[in-house]
Amino acid sequence: MSKNLTSFILVTLYLLSNTVFAITKVTLSDVHICCVTCQEAIEHAVLGVKGANVSVDRDTYSVAISANDDAVVQAAVNAVANAGFYGKSDNNKVAIKTAELDGKSSSAEFVGFHNCCGGCSAAIEEAVKSVAGVQTATVSKRSCLVKGNFNEASVLKAINNAGFSALLKK
Repeated sequence: MSKNLTSFILVTLYLLSNTVFAITKVTLSDVHICCVTCQEAIEHAVLGVKGANVSVDRDTYSVAISANDDAVVQAAVNAVANAGFYGKSDNNKVAIKTAELDGKSSSAEFVGFHNCCGGCSAAIEEAVKSVAGVQTATVSKRSCLVKGNFNEASVLKAINNAGFSALLKK
């Protein structure tokens, strides 16, 4: 076989292998991971997504997810959000979607966030109380009741910035 043909075959195989084995990766940063229970909840959530791999780093508050295509990675990211966690994505194709809220409220209940320990509860309470117009934030295992005169979107953003995913209970 000629040297040119051999080079052509090697280059073609290399290009095909990169296409066939393309990996989609995303790192979620600023995720609330205060303890091993938080870490295990994230790992367990992604474990349920076939073909997804996850690495949770409690020291850097980050979650790295990879799979063979964007759809699987997005499903894994959605599983992380459904488990009650939020993080900023470094991949413009894959991210946690948040609810569109726009309204003032005197009372609202937020649900769906992960809350396994005092560290989680304290982080949620601190984040919510930092929002202008919030007078009280009562955090329980499954919800956060907010009272005052506040913007619902601002409360949700504060919860997200603290590393949690949440929903406004209607």
